[in-house]
Amino acid sequence: MQGLLRYILMSLVVFLLALPQAEAQQQTLRIVSGKEVTLRADAEHALSYIWFKDGESINGSHDQRIVVTEAGIYTVMALGEGCNSDLSDPVEIIVDPLGEDITVDVEIRNLPSAKYVLVNNTMNHQLMLINQGTDAVADLIVTFDVPREVEYEGVLDGYVGTVTYNAASRQIIWKVPNMEAKEALSLWVELRGAIPGMAITLATVVSEQSNVAIAKDKSTAEVDVVLFYIPNVFTPNNDGFNDYFEIKGIESFETKQLRVFNRHGHEVYHSQNYENNWGGEGLVDGTYFYYLELDDKTKGKYTTKGYVMIMRTFYHRD
Repeated sequence: MQGLLRYILMSLVVFLLALPQAEAQQQTLRIVSGKEVTLRADAEHALSYIWFKDGESINGSHDQRIVVTEAGIYTVMALGEGCNSDLSDPVEIIVDPLGEDITVDVEIRNLPSAKYVLVNNTMNHQLMLINQGTDAVADLIVTFDVPREVEYEGVLDGYVGTVTYNAASRQIIWKVPNMEAKEALSLWVELRGAIPGMAITLATVVSEQSNVAIAKDKSTAEVDVVLFYIPNVFTPNNDGFNDYFEIKGIESFETKQLRVFNRHGHEVYHSQNYENNWGGEGLVDGTYFYYLELDDKTKGKYTTKGYVMIMRTFYHRD
């Protein structure tokens, strides 16, 4: 048990070595009168702890954490099976009777990678934390509400902290233990389009530090979930059923350019603003190739290509 003890002060992680008293490195933390701070000590294989205030043991305080509201110098010793740790470095708590809550300049940004997503397609959504202030801030908790129009698929590797997803509340919880001044952190979330409509997402950030408020703690974003489907066959035989090349969801775009080619590469149909009204007029049954370009001020540009079959002769509706 000789060696490392670690305090977590309101989740501000301070690493402390169990050093001889002459080499002890004292940490200082100020809190506002009437507020509290949680001290936590970690040691490998610890069975219990003894907490001290101003050199005197605190009766009944043997847990990993204690909640402190009084000024003083606090230390801790970890008890193990057959060995105990040295006394930790001291932490001085100063209570400011005239102090005010601190507001830090941490911003949460809610940044979808696209302005729309097709039903059953996936997109990435970035949550960005930026500490624009001159002080470190600890114990940040970011929540991201997943609306019913999209489904949570997971998160991409490379983030700091821990991430959990509560399926019942449809909420992602991202915990960041500490952010240095001027630091920026990102979490990439993968979402899948589920139900057509406008998915309005909300990201919020708070700090568990009891005397800290976040200045820019909320951010919303909108993603249009579009039901989009291109058929690979239509049957223009005038029976009132599937007589046109009908692309579901095309109406949600402003510009809809459709070009159709036969198997020899000759263009047989071209529309600058397609309205689901091509019935294969003048063409024989067979396979044709299309190129579709969609554009919208809010959604951006989307292009796709594929093939579609015209089948008049071999299809009849009962």
